[in-house]
Amino acid sequence: MLSALDSMHARRSIRVFEPALVPAEAIRRIVDAAGRAPSSKNTQPWRLFLVQGVALAALRADYLAAFDAGEKPRPAYRYSPDPLPPAWQARAKEVGIGILKHKGITREDTAGRRAHDRENFEFFDAPHVFFLGTDGAAFGHGTFLDCGFILDNLMLGLASLGYGSCPQYSAVSYPDILARHLPADAGTLFIAGLAFGTPKQDAPVNSFQPARLPLEAWFQVVG
Repeated sequence: MLSALDSMHARRSIRVFEPALVPAEAIRRIVDAAGRAPSSKNTQPWRLFLVQGVALAALRADYLAAFDAGEKPRPAYRYSPDPLPPAWQARAKEVGIGILKHKGITREDTAGRRAHDRENFEFFDAPHVFFLGTDGAAFGHGTFLDCGFILDNLMLGLASLGYGSCPQYSAVSYPDILARHLPADAGTLFIAGLAFGTPKQDAPVNSFQPARLPLEAWFQVVG
């Protein structure tokens, strides 16, 4: 098992998974530990759904049908400001170009770029996907902060046991479809999906790692 610090360094977005299931006991251990995440006044505002097996196959089929039919994603909340601040936009562009280049997809390869986008709605063929939600009526920026704590715990817990994951905003971009497949309250706001499983070791895309800013660019010591 990796230490907490080693898990932070090991975590990366995995985009090809082995079909083998993660043992149920391992998942339960990770979820139980992730639930120790802090939240304002101990409100614990999260709801977590694990989708796998035939349920995941059915959801995947409906998502792909929507994507293939050209239905535009219709997320329930906006993830980022539009436009992005220039420095953010530069990094987003760099990583977008970088992963396509890493996969051998050229700017002119329209079919390859569409196939790349389509993988998001296949959940990268992961055997499991967590869906994180909260009460939409009680939504606030602090609620998102709290839910981010548990999402990070899940990713680090998976990494500590040698599993991989990929957090996905795209996984909640058809909330009406998602609501038909999950036993969630009508007012649930889905925040993110987390595809996870055993990383496929010989998949080139899994070695892609975007550049990180040097510490001096974002960390300051005061005093």
